[in-house]
Amino acid sequence: MPVSLVTPSEDSVGPYNRLSASQVNAYRACPRLWFYEKVRRFKMPQIPVLFVGRAVEEAICRMLMESPALLVSKASSDTLSAIPLDETGVPSRSSLDPWPAERLLALPKNLQPQNLESLRQWAIGRLKVHLHLALNSMKEEWKKDERRAGDWKSVNPDYCLKMCVNGLEFHLREVQRCLDQNGGPGLKEWRKGARPEWPAPDARRYKLSNQHPLSQQEGDVTLIEAWEITRPWFVDPNAGKFAMNAIHPEHWFQGEYDLIYRWDGRINIVDLKASVGRGDRSGNYVEQLRMYAMLWWITHEKKEQVDALEIWYLGANSIKSIACPTVSEMAGMESELESMWHQIRETTPMLEDCPPNPSPVRGFKDGGVAIEAPDEVRCTRCDWASVCPGGQGDDDLPVGGLVRLPGTPTDIDITPLGELDPRMTFVGEVFSVMGVKEGHRPRITISQGNHFAKVILLVDQHQDGEPSWPQNIAKGDRVKLDKVIPTANWKGEIELKVDPHACIVPASDDEVGSDLMEFRARWNVAGRLIYRFEKRGVGRNGKEWHRKGAMILDATGAMKIEGWANDWGAQYDLAQIGDTIVVANLGLDAWAVEVRGNISQNTKFQIIERVQRD
Repeated sequence: MPVSLVTPSEDSVGPYNRLSASQVNAYRACPRLWFYEKVRRFKMPQIPVLFVGRAVEEAICRMLMESPALLVSKASSDTLSAIPLDETGVPSRSSLDPWPAERLLALPKNLQPQNLESLRQWAIGRLKVHLHLALNSMKEEWKKDERRAGDWKSVNPDYCLKMCVNGLEFHLREVQRCLDQNGGPGLKEWRKGARPEWPAPDARRYKLSNQHPLSQQEGDVTLIEAWEITRPWFVDPNAGKFAMNAIHPEHWFQGEYDLIYRWDGRINIVDLKASVGRGDRSGNYVEQLRMYAMLWWITHEKKEQVDALEIWYLGANSIKSIACPTVSEMAGMESELESMWHQIRETTPMLEDCPPNPSPVRGFKDGGVAIEAPDEVRCTRCDWASVCPGGQGDDDLPVGGLVRLPGTPTDIDITPLGELDPRMTFVGEVFSVMGVKEGHRPRITISQGNHFAKVILLVDQHQDGEPSWPQNIAKGDRVKLDKVIPTANWKGEIELKVDPHACIVPASDDEVGSDLMEFRARWNVAGRLIYRFEKRGVGRNGKEWHRKGAMILDATGAMKIEGWANDWGAQYDLAQIGDTIVVANLGLDAWAVEVRGNISQNTKFQIIERVQRD
C-alpha cells in the first residue's frame, strides 16, 4: 500500500514533527543548515526551477490519470477534477457521489488510438493542455512567494514540454512491455474489476462492482487495456497537500512516493526529477529512494520488499537505476533514522547541538552519473554563509536585555525571541454567532463581563483531528478558547485567532482562564538580520498592496516580521544581512509552532550594530 492513514488520537508524534527524506539529507549535509531551515524556519530563495518541477510532475500525473478511451486529446483539463474528497483531502471511500470517469461513455472505436504512435500523440496533446495550466498556476504561486528570486522569463515552456514527453516515453516503455507480456499476470483479475486497496488514480471509485468498463471479455490485451493496466500509482492531483503520505507505524518518519509501478507483480518506485541530474543534489535523490524502499518494507509488515528503484531525469532523458537495499541494510537504516528522530525531532535541539559541520560535496554529471567530487567546500554555496560561522558569520547573537535607541531618553527592555509566547487561553461567554447556516465558518464574538473579542477561525480542524469549534455553538454558551492567538486589529479591537494548535471547546462552570485585559499587545525584540522580503499584489477592491518583511535571529530563536511597506521607516532599506536590529513596539502573531511579528505605524525598526564588511 502506498498510503498510510493515521488516526490522530493514536498519533504520538504529529504531522509537524516527523522526519522526512529531505530533512535527513539536509541534516547529513550540515547539521547547522538543517537547524536554520527546520528549527529556525529560514526559507531559502525560491527560484523558478523549484516551481517548474512541480508543474512538470503535475502535468505528467494528470495525463497518466486520463484514458484515451474516454477523452479526446484536446478535452478540457478539468474533466476528471471533481474527485470526491473526505475531510482530510483524501479521495473518499464512503462518498456516494458518482466519480468523474463514471459519468463518461467510451469514445467510438474510431476516435480511440489504434497503435502506439497514435497513443503517443494523444498523450502529448494531453500534456500540452495540462502543462500550460500548471505552469501558469506555478507562476502565480511563485509571484506570491515572499522569497521569490530569479526571473520567470528564464522558464522555457518548450523545454518543460520536452521533459514531460521524456516522462511519457518512459511510461510508454511500460505499455509496450505490457503488450509484449499480454497484460501481465493480473490481466484476468483486472478485467473482472479487481483493484488494490489503493488503485492507481483514474477518477473511478476504489472498488468496482462489475468488470472494468474498458476491458475486453477475452482475447489478447488491447492497447487501451495496456494503458489502463500499466498506470502507476501516484498522488491524485486533486487530493489535499500531504494527505496521501506513507507513514512509519510508529509515526516518526513519512514520505510521499512519485510513481509506483506494480502491474507486472513487481514493485518499482520511481522518483521524477525535472532536471539533468548534475551536481551534488543527485546524491540526495539516491538516499531518498533508499529510504523509500525502507518505508515500503516497514509499512508492509516487513514482508514485502521493493523490486526496483529508479530516478527519471527528465532533463537528461535518462533513467538511473538504484540498487535496492537488503533487509539488513533497511533494518540498519530504520534504527539509524529512529535515533536521528530522537536526536533532532523528539525534542528541539539547541543551536550549539547543530554545529556547522558540512559533509563533502559530491560530483555527478548528466543522468546522475557519479564522477570525481569537485574541489569545493559546501559552505561556499550555502544560502546562510553570510550569517553562519562556517561562512562569514558567528554565533555571538543578541540575547535580550536593555537597549537605548537613538533619540530616546530611556532604555527599553528586549524580550528574547525564544521567550515570546503568543498563545493564551480564555474562558468566556458566546455573545453572538453569525453565518452558521451559510456553509461558512461562523463569525463568533465572545464576552468577559464588559469586554469583547472577535474570534477568527483560520481552520476547520485542530491538529488532533477534532473540530476547531463546537458545531452546535450558540449564543450564551460558556466556552474555553484554548491556546488561541490574541491580536489587536487596526481599530484596536481584540481578535482571537484559531489555527491548527488552538480550538474552542465547552467550558465547565468552574473553569477559568486569562482575562482579556491581560493580553499584552506590544513587545520589543532584537536580532541579527537574516534576510528581507517583499510582497505585492492587487486586492479584491482593485487596489495595489505592498508589504515588506524581515527574518531575524537571536541566541534563543528566530522570528519573521511583516507589515505594510509604509510602516517600516527608512532604516529598513538601509539594513543589510548580518546587521543587528531592534524592532520596538511590535505585535505578536503565530501559525502552528511559528511565532511571527506584526509591524504597525507605531513600530520602530532600528539598526544598532553594523556587520563588519571588507
